[in-house]
Amino acid sequence: MPDSVAVADRRPGRPRDTALESSVLSSTVELLLERDTREVTISAITERSGVSRAALYRRWSSREELIAAALDSVRSSIGFRRRDTALETILASYEEAAIDVEGRVGALVKKRVAMGLENDELRALSWNRHVSRRREPIAAEIRHGITSGELSPDVDVEAMIDLINGLYYYQFVVRPAGSDAASIAETRERVRNAVKLVWDGALRRQP
Repeated sequence: MPDSVAVADRRPGRPRDTALESSVLSSTVELLLERDTREVTISAITERSGVSRAALYRRWSSREELIAAALDSVRSSIGFRRRDTALETILASYEEAAIDVEGRVGALVKKRVAMGLENDELRALSWNRHVSRRREPIAAEIRHGITSGELSPDVDVEAMIDLINGLYYYQFVVRPAGSDAASIAETRERVRNAVKLVWDGALRRQP
């Protein structure tokens, strides 16, 4: 892809070149799935995408920033559709999202965890620019549970998100899961019960 097509000199207010961004991110994802992470270099990415090094650096300032964006690009946001209670809303929404953590998405989630443990800069970029913003829908739902009287007003929203997310990460990323219907149902029930234990501790108590 020639630079004249990929990107022009960036000026204040100039629209982002979505074709360049899509090409680079998809090429980075392909390389992450195919190779050892140490081999996913800027040179390899420019060769695969056809975008020049200069054009790439006009959009991403470092390899870590690009990889963080690529790892996030395959994740879909959790869609929250209101059920009768905040608990049922969260359970249903997370179960729908968990279906997507298979195949290439699951492989990239695991790779992000492993790379983050080895690279502090990548972990910080992933958190600050991508992971943290995905927490807002569940934070809003927990706050809804507080205002509706379902949950105690002194619930620590951030701590509760950590607990719920940790349960799903452990069950679907860390713990080996069977692919047959019975194993999938067992995993789903186990994680529902675990979330309910967390939720029970946060319920509003009658004086």
